[in-house]
Amino acid sequence: MINHEFPPVGGGGGLVTAFLAREYVRAGHDVLVLTSAYRDLPRFETRDGYQIERVPALRINPNVAEIHEMGSFVASASWVGLWRARSFKPDVAHVFFGIPSGPIAWLLRQLAGIPYVVFLGGRDVPRENPDPPYYSDLYKVLAPVLREIWRSAAAVVACSEGLRELALQTAPTQAFDVIPDGIDLDKFQPALRGDVSKVRILGIGRLIPRKGFDTLIRAAAALKEKSAAPFEVEIVGDGPERKALEALTEGFGLSKVVRFAGTVPYERLSERYANADIYALTSHAEGMPLVVLEAMATGLPIVATDVQGMDELVTDGVNGRRFRVDDANALAIHLAELVDDAGTRRAFGAASRERVEVYSWGNVAEAYLEVLSKATRR
Repeated sequence: MINHEFPPVGGGGGLVTAFLAREYVRAGHDVLVLTSAYRDLPRFETRDGYQIERVPALRINPNVAEIHEMGSFVASASWVGLWRARSFKPDVAHVFFGIPSGPIAWLLRQLAGIPYVVFLGGRDVPRENPDPPYYSDLYKVLAPVLREIWRSAAAVVACSEGLRELALQTAPTQAFDVIPDGIDLDKFQPALRGDVSKVRILGIGRLIPRKGFDTLIRAAAALKEKSAAPFEVEIVGDGPERKALEALTEGFGLSKVVRFAGTVPYERLSERYANADIYALTSHAEGMPLVVLEAMATGLPIVATDVQGMDELVTDGVNGRRFRVDDANALAIHLAELVDDAGTRRAFGAASRERVEVYSWGNVAEAYLEVLSKATRR
């Protein structure tokens, strides 16, 4: 498995890699994960029965990878991957994402005959109005590279039907499978708090423009005018936008309403969901965000931007509400509905938990193992 991000570095894609690696080992397979070195993380590690090897890279920020940092990973992991092709003797490579891991897998196939399966997570698929904006020019260069990487793969898997449709705009004749992300249903359990004196709204993610936390802050300001009920907002995560978001919060006079919790270790994250009443996703682009699956498993109503994957998770008026990207007023209206009505929160939350039952990591890994097995037979 090849991913430039792996816990504790990076976001949801790294967690997907970790959960799948664990399930592959449980199914009796040998797994080696190649990922980026970062600070004092060990070069070699064994976790949940699988091996981790961190290769030299220029990564500086645990939350965001710059282009040149991803390029350094491509160079290092290509060299190490060819070496491991001789010592580990892999039957197949499972790579996350088309960029930056795709070129490494393509090289391994050309030089060592190793078939590969590509996981599409969202940002690695060209789109209009990307974040950051300079990706528009980058996508023009990468599109033919991605088409070749996808064409040479034994399979290309999108984590949502919406992401598959987006990828088809770049490669209309390419075959794409769809396998959703999963959730640890034992770790994340329903914990609705019912009638409370102060409603808690939760948002989790890296503090980068693409996650749209400024929309949540602007909605909180509008919510004060739309609802008389007391509420608070907790934002969990860190990143380069934190100072700007804190300044925006102070500018709206929301310092006592919006709280920045910083980075919370993943093993403690379930506590944050359990202490919340509503989950808000404000992203500009996603594949199928793990945070929404985790919130649903905890039995939370979801208010989310109408991005890739959300129509498969959130049905308007059943387990939450969807709204357009950057529409803080619409978000405030939906939040007011839930802040003011505990009965609706409970009904939406129960529907969230019921809907998420099929997304266990065991089921997801079984679907991937079938695809990987076909790749080795080819």
